[in-house]
Amino acid sequence: MAGWMYLWFPDLYLHSLDAATPREPVAILDPQEQRIVQLNAPAQALGVRRDMPLASALFLCPALTTRTLSLSHEQQLLQQRALWAGHYASFISLHAPQGLWLEVGSMLKLFGGLSAYWQRIQQDCEEQHWPVHIATGHTPLAARWLALANAGEPTFAREKLLPRLQALALDELPLSDAQRIALQRLGIHSLEQLLRLPLADVGQRVDVELMNTLRQLKGDASYPLTPFDVPPSYSQHAECLHDIEHRNGILFPLKRLLEGLCGFLHQQQLATRELILTLTHREPPDSVWRFALASPEYRYPELVQLCRYQLEKQRLRAPATALRLDVAKLSSRAPAQSNDLLAQKGADREQTNQHQHAPQTGLLNRLASRLEAEQLQCLYPTGDPRPECAWHTMSAAEHSTVRQLQKATHVRSHRGHWPFWVLPHPSPCSAPTTLIAGPARLDSGWWDHAPIRRDYYQALLGNQLAWVFRDDRGQWFIHGFYS
Repeated sequence: MAGWMYLWFPDLYLHSLDAATPREPVAILDPQEQRIVQLNAPAQALGVRRDMPLASALFLCPALTTRTLSLSHEQQLLQQRALWAGHYASFISLHAPQGLWLEVGSMLKLFGGLSAYWQRIQQDCEEQHWPVHIATGHTPLAARWLALANAGEPTFAREKLLPRLQALALDELPLSDAQRIALQRLGIHSLEQLLRLPLADVGQRVDVELMNTLRQLKGDASYPLTPFDVPPSYSQHAECLHDIEHRNGILFPLKRLLEGLCGFLHQQQLATRELILTLTHREPPDSVWRFALASPEYRYPELVQLCRYQLEKQRLRAPATALRLDVAKLSSRAPAQSNDLLAQKGADREQTNQHQHAPQTGLLNRLASRLEAEQLQCLYPTGDPRPECAWHTMSAAEHSTVRQLQKATHVRSHRGHWPFWVLPHPSPCSAPTTLIAGPARLDSGWWDHAPIRRDYYQALLGNQLAWVFRDDRGQWFIHGFYS
């Protein structure tokens, strides 16, 4: 069953700046006419109104903070909302400047019904401090008109939606001034009265555009929607209402950028190993901070925590006026598709291992964020069968990934007789009296002029189970201990 949901984010540009200072009167100006187009509650309480000239607004509220609306930034903010909405819908359509359509009929079973779906989205928006009006409808236009009037209800039943639509006043409908004046001359003041008119009369007395709109509202004609295409890369910026003078103030706008990033990573099934944060100052040059991760990450809570740790190590050279977030070193986090049944089972097993390793990789990333790069080293398998050369230590930020950890586990599984504690260098010992298992012959190293020929045993030395070997000269050595 196809069903549509419309999300309207009123004053989208304003709330991207204003959430940090809710008590300060703030207004957004039209870039051409210098009139108020968006304002917050403190400004409205002081008498400022929409469409008011700037001079009149400053006369009523001299302390009014103003910013000029950036249409390109507002479009970017809507794209960030679309990336976030990818957690809830597979089909998303942007409706500039402040709306999104979601096709939700195919998602209801996954979320446990429309009411649970609605509540989940509303709760998520509240946690992000995003004012939103939500409405559903049997057609895209029905959902949008109800959302604009904040008259939505979690239902697709026409018998419940029709009374809500009919109750909409003429001023609540997204009509042009010419259409509204023409309808008022006909004595029409609500959508119910408008729907009583024959469509042909609407086309003759008002205009053909309104007639076609009503047909789309009823579902008699399709409404064209353009699907939102996820960009191939992520690069978003956030503007600041006031200069950020301390590094702790960067985290709030950064969280919003991370929310959009996680939506991008979710839709593309990717993970990132590096975040690039660019801070704009009033005087050049910009500050560029690179946050390297020890292992790929895509989860929002983890990325926020890692950025918090990384910010503690940074020094803000000058107040920042804006910031931009880019990502680098992207990697796929989905198992490779295969037509082979056994390969697919292996891919499923690999995906299960990724979930099992999530706590370990999260810990590794947090350690890498708190420590310096050279302070955290990870073991990396070399493939050399000689125990002294089987592992190398490498920087976690450069070489330790989930896939490499899995490879390490794979190599370890082929050396099941090896103990967990292997000494860096063999230590001479006397011949053991009790051999538990062995011998296991190891003859290798001819290629780098360091050949070895050993017979390894599991032996009991006192009360300790040890890993010992005898070389080709008959001398015994301890090379490790079993737990």
